[in-house]
Amino acid sequence: MLAASAIWHKLSASRTPPPRAFIALLLPDKPASNKYALAWQDAANEGGVAMMQITASQLVDMEPEQRARIRGIILPDTIHRHVDAALAGVLEEYVQAGGALWINYDAASENAGGRFLDKPTLARMVGVDYLLYRELGKQMVRRDLMLMSPSAVAELGITPGRFQPYAGGKPSLLQASTYGYDQAAFSYLATRGSFQGRVLAEGPDGTLIASLRDYGRGKVLFVNLPVTFLKIRTDGLWLQSYLNFFNTRVLHLPQLASVPDGVGGLVMNWHVDDANAIPYLDLLKKLGFLEQGPYSVHFTTGPDTNQPGDRRGMDLAHNAQAQDWVRRLRALGYDIGAHGGWMHNYFAFNINEHNGKQWASYLANNKQDLENLTQQALTEYSAPNGHHPDWVTAWLRQHGVLAYYYVGDLSMGPTRTYIDPADMHDRPWAFPVSANGGIASFEEAVRNKLPSEQMTLWLQDMTRFAVQQRVARLVYFHPPGVYFYQQTVKQWLAQTRALRDQGVFHWYTMTQLSRFLSQRELTQWQVAPAEGRDASWVSVSAHNPGSLARQSWLLPKSSARPVLRSGKAEIEALPDAWRVSAQSGQDLRFDYLQTTSDTTETRHAQ
Repeated sequence: MLAASAIWHKLSASRTPPPRAFIALLLPDKPASNKYALAWQDAANEGGVAMMQITASQLVDMEPEQRARIRGIILPDTIHRHVDAALAGVLEEYVQAGGALWINYDAASENAGGRFLDKPTLARMVGVDYLLYRELGKQMVRRDLMLMSPSAVAELGITPGRFQPYAGGKPSLLQASTYGYDQAAFSYLATRGSFQGRVLAEGPDGTLIASLRDYGRGKVLFVNLPVTFLKIRTDGLWLQSYLNFFNTRVLHLPQLASVPDGVGGLVMNWHVDDANAIPYLDLLKKLGFLEQGPYSVHFTTGPDTNQPGDRRGMDLAHNAQAQDWVRRLRALGYDIGAHGGWMHNYFAFNINEHNGKQWASYLANNKQDLENLTQQALTEYSAPNGHHPDWVTAWLRQHGVLAYYYVGDLSMGPTRTYIDPADMHDRPWAFPVSANGGIASFEEAVRNKLPSEQMTLWLQDMTRFAVQQRVARLVYFHPPGVYFYQQTVKQWLAQTRALRDQGVFHWYTMTQLSRFLSQRELTQWQVAPAEGRDASWVSVSAHNPGSLARQSWLLPKSSARPVLRSGKAEIEALPDAWRVSAQSGQDLRFDYLQTTSDTTETRHAQ
């Protein structure tokens, strides 16, 4: 019997394909739904992380040496609530031998019948007790603030402004904020016990929300948040941030940059609501905005604003001054977009999820006004007052719009946002707004009496973040709000000009990035041990059926220069990374030495 079992496992292992990536998303053999796995794969693709999917039986059937080729395994929340004894043993053995395991929220929390366990299967590896259902019942799920140290916020690559000073007696911590709501409350499981390791996030009462600890020769990342659920409910920042942290900080693996040539920057989005805003464009010119760019500039073009017949709108079709500005901005290379549906407030205050047929003509009118003037297809959109029912996205998709401003997925870069991942492909790119707490624009800063110095600091922090992280983020405003922050604008534009001249910062438009990202989506790439070298060398191979031009890989800085094996690329030594930028062609292969430095010390954060 033992011999037969050994033969069966050997045959099963031979049928299991070798890993195509160093990170694996671990799925149950028969997942109830594919949509959550799609959400993870989309997040990996957008984040530039090479990740494959494997099932529980495939992992168990692998030979240990084959399993060891996987550097990190992700056990997702919502999807993988039951882990049997065989899989649990394999996972513990894997981490003890040097692998990294990321355990999310309610993973491994149920028995085969779907009932909560007295203790999660992998709690010993996490290092604290959690899922205290027998003791607390439904109260085992807390809903409260999430706190982080500034160093953890930085390591997770979270956009400036998303975390704000915490006034609850822990001055060394920051609290997650929101935009458009009174307070950001998160659901997480109550925990108990003294944790030995690095605390990344916690609740006000010390509940462990995210942590990293050594276990044997490996590491365990625990994220006590339903990141999968949040991703498909318009708050994908947490899945994205922890995935990038796991890939780059824990495993030191390469990342496909989300910006052309790996050069970070900002999207500046102007919302020009009505005729009253037009004179302020002269102020923007005086302050030096037009000496930089390109920007995404969006107009509401109808004759009315609050109600039909009020004549407070821009009336672009009959407004020579507004027409001149649209032409001038387009001639500078800026992308012109629609800001809502023809009548700014009337449209914004009356649309809902169910009346698209009644209001779609307002979108069409705004689009037509701009296309008649520019003689170019409209490719960008922003929702007035942030009101954006899903039928608007469907309309934009049907009419060739590539990108839209978005108040969900706060502080993220461009993303394909959705409720149903199966409907994700070919949707326009969403450009989430960035905010400093509850303030995203100059006019909101005025209403909240934000000092000019604080507005300057945030905008300059945003710029530095984009440069250092080599990502893109969106900032927006209405031209009249600039009047109150002219000194802020001068200092900010001086900073962006200097960084632009150094070649480390770009202004992007929504359209430019959308076209780049759609081409980037076609890139297939994988990592594997480099042939003919020791185990510390990694090989990256990539293919794009169109072109790899301007696609860049960011590699943790090591002592040896990456080696180009095939294709055309430029290899640059940056202060903290190697950058490999494809120049042309469909295929590329290069080897690089993986760093062994550990930037994620697993001591308790002080």
